[in-house]
Amino acid sequence: MKLSVYLLSGIAALALPGVGMAQNAQPAQTAASSGASAAGQDQTPDIVVTGRPAGSGIRKLEAGYSVTTLSAQQIDVQNPKSTGDVLKSVPGVWVESSGGVGTSNIFVRGIPSTGDAPFVTVSINSSPVYGATGLSFLDQTALFRLDDTVANVENVQGGPAALFSDGEPGLTTNFLLREGHEHTEGDIKLTATDYGQRRIDGFISGKLADDLYYMMGGYVATGDSVRTANFDTEKGGQFTASITKKFSDGKLNVYARYTDDHGEWFLPFATAVPGINPGTYNAMNNYTRFQTIIVPGSAGSGATERVDLGSGRGWKGVVAGGNFNKDLGSGFSVADHFSYTNGTLQTTGLVPAGAGAITVATALASGNGTPGQTTVQTVDTGRTLASTDYVQQLGGWVVEKDLRSITNDLALNYDFSGHKLTAGYYFSHFSSDDAWSLGNTRWVSIGGEGDLVNLNNGTLGAFAISEFGTADENAIYLADSYNITEQLRLDAAIRYQDEKLHLIVLGNGTPNSLDDDRHSVPWTLGLNYRATHSFDIYIRASRGYHIPGFDDLRSQIGQLGTPAATSAPLDQNWSIQSYEGGLKYHQRGLDLALVGFYDKVNGAVYNDVGVPPVLAGSKTYGLEFDGSWTSSVGFGINANADLEHARTSDPLDPNFDGKWAERIPSYYVRVTPNYKFGTHETNAMVFATYEAIGKRYSDLANTQVLPAYATLSAGLQAEYQGFSFMVVGDNLTNSQGLTEGNPRFLAGPGVALPDNRPIFGRSFRFTVGYKF
Repeated sequence: MKLSVYLLSGIAALALPGVGMAQNAQPAQTAASSGASAAGQDQTPDIVVTGRPAGSGIRKLEAGYSVTTLSAQQIDVQNPKSTGDVLKSVPGVWVESSGGVGTSNIFVRGIPSTGDAPFVTVSINSSPVYGATGLSFLDQTALFRLDDTVANVENVQGGPAALFSDGEPGLTTNFLLREGHEHTEGDIKLTATDYGQRRIDGFISGKLADDLYYMMGGYVATGDSVRTANFDTEKGGQFTASITKKFSDGKLNVYARYTDDHGEWFLPFATAVPGINPGTYNAMNNYTRFQTIIVPGSAGSGATERVDLGSGRGWKGVVAGGNFNKDLGSGFSVADHFSYTNGTLQTTGLVPAGAGAITVATALASGNGTPGQTTVQTVDTGRTLASTDYVQQLGGWVVEKDLRSITNDLALNYDFSGHKLTAGYYFSHFSSDDAWSLGNTRWVSIGGEGDLVNLNNGTLGAFAISEFGTADENAIYLADSYNITEQLRLDAAIRYQDEKLHLIVLGNGTPNSLDDDRHSVPWTLGLNYRATHSFDIYIRASRGYHIPGFDDLRSQIGQLGTPAATSAPLDQNWSIQSYEGGLKYHQRGLDLALVGFYDKVNGAVYNDVGVPPVLAGSKTYGLEFDGSWTSSVGFGINANADLEHARTSDPLDPNFDGKWAERIPSYYVRVTPNYKFGTHETNAMVFATYEAIGKRYSDLANTQVLPAYATLSAGLQAEYQGFSFMVVGDNLTNSQGLTEGNPRFLAGPGVALPDNRPIFGRSFRFTVGYKF
């Protein structure tokens, strides 16, 4: 943290001598390194590298698969509160970002999931931040924080992405960092919110020597959240640096990023309790944040410790890597992408138990008090609750994951006779050493001051396992991009991947271990037709695989109290068969893409914590739209929409077969109109964003309904001679949309109120800055 403060101070100091240089000669920016430009000059990259063999660039129009790009300015306008928020602009992707800055539940094209983001790979400069995606209490967005060192982001759904790098069959989100250039440039920004968060951002880049360039930057932040807890629930910082060396026939770029940041983990709560504001209510406060729990990973010893549950989900670690490419001559070239990750991901929070919220009278009548108890008092404030007040059991959960990952993707290219042939080898070694403590339930008053209450909590208990998992993945792939004619291109690729997993679990003092070794053969085949210089048509078929991970092995050895017979067969991979076709148009400020798709998933496992796993596939078809228009008179619009028919496929179980896929809406629409204006010294833009989300179901059996809802946000961005100002209002209408229920909910005694997790209420963000 101190290092980040010192370096950001250095950025501010370096800004003054660089001002004249930046004004005398504005640097040319490439697609891979252009960042947020002046208001009114949004520069979305035209060249994309994600989903391409060896990261070779291709025009977005000609890519022949679904790809969505966002510039740094578009990210600013979106006003994301978390990394997952950014993905709301990707058609076919549904994001529940209501869990806080450090976590998101992300669903991709109807692929079955119960939470986190098991089908989302987050990459930095085309290298994944971790070797696996499907681990409990880990979505890869938790390992990545947004700041001004990001130039732009590319998003690819399935298709060719399942063949390269880590072979992701769902969504690959590739954050491309800024790089240094001939001239010094950078910015420094100060941000404040109406809910008490403060933040300083900055970056600087430039030239060190001939063909040698640098970039560094980061942020420091602290403050509360929209859900006020009356203490700083979100705080931390990040620092990123990169060095780029250019050669006459290639380039080397290396980067390193250190993050120490955490934010509260928000859980579902009983939104129907009288007096609760769903947009701002928080069960976490100074009465509930410090609790005694069973030591994580103590394996039945009964040892306890005092913890701060307000830490939420936080990542403290290093993500580093680089890429190298070189032209070898005679049509040959080589490219290599590598990454290294090492750190700790911690999750703490107040998790609702299964019975929901009940009145004090119901709690006493159900035997939850001590013998003869007739009233209930709060522990810290001593207030006597009314018989109609609500109480609930909340569990203090703590999960610590020590993560390590090394990846390398080496590719050799050969261009000849209209072919671009690529042969590659991908290697990944990753591990996760976990310590869990799930349970630790206590009675808490819901609403009011939210204090602990003196009902009978029983003996303190928890599911306190420790586990040690390691894995190695080796894959080879072969790809060819063949220009059959000047207008028609054939893309084909095949991959062979093998993964070996080893897991040791210590539960109740008994060690259990399991080894697993499996392989799969993903493939893709696509045609892209260049109808005109601005209009392309493509079709593509692909087959990808999701190899079961550590959590699936744990279920097999019965460490969640679930018989192995109800878990997924170990000899079965998840397979995702995908078909898609699309139309793309790009000319004179108009950029349009319309994609139709059909996905069939076999072997999927709905595996939520505390709920027996269910083996069920899915069938999904839909339409995705992504478009933008910029006029010569200042008006513009960005829009994306998704229509999906996602159904569970489980012919052996009529309770689930044909049901709506869990938590995935049938439609999602996002529209952002804007108007840009100004003078020769001033640029400004006003904008608004309307989102509409369809009805969903919180459970596989479709018994817990999450109604449709809509939100409205708006903002103003302005620049004058390098100085900038921005104000954004989020959820201006205070919409009370619900994004998640409680999968452990069982009807309790009396009339129990179920738990849901609403979106955040209305909030405002103010930013001032200086760009040089």
